[in-house]
Amino acid sequence: MKRAIVLGIFAGFLLLGTSKVEARPYSRMSCYELWYARNAIFAREGYCFTTRRALETFGRRCYPPYGRLTRWEADEVDRIKYWERRKSCSGGYVPPAPAPSYGNSGSGYAQVVGIRPGGFLAVRTGPGTGYAQIGSLYPGDSGIRVLRCRGRWCRIRYGNLTGWVYSGYLRFY
Repeated sequence: MKRAIVLGIFAGFLLLGTSKVEARPYSRMSCYELWYARNAIFAREGYCFTTRRALETFGRRCYPPYGRLTRWEADEVDRIKYWERRKSCSGGYVPPAPAPSYGNSGSGYAQVVGIRPGGFLAVRTGPGTGYAQIGSLYPGDSGIRVLRCRGRWCRIRYGNLTGWVYSGYLRFY
């Protein structure tokens, strides 16, 4: 009996460890979600990112095996590329609309959009990924007060949290 329980637990770990969890099929993903899914595979394998968007999203990475994919990963990337072509995605990524400039007057609100399921938008101490993270916003959070924007970064207030977020993940209203 004890052996059967141990084997059952072991089998459960094997299933959990090797199962592929996909929030939804590629056919229902936006161009950004497809871009993210494809590049996340490369990021896990240490690919050396060079584009601004990839660096802001995944960081530099650049460690062995330097983006070399397993057969399964290469097949998965091919499936994602198929859907990017079918949806006429521009390189798999459609850039967000430019952030409005509110100046210093602070006269706008926003909602968090475009974040992958289970992800978050980092709130930082300054306008850039080099600044420390002090909080998180989650997909669908709204009523975010936009105090001002500097380039692609906006200073926001949400409850007791005040900091900077990347404007590409905000829908302004």
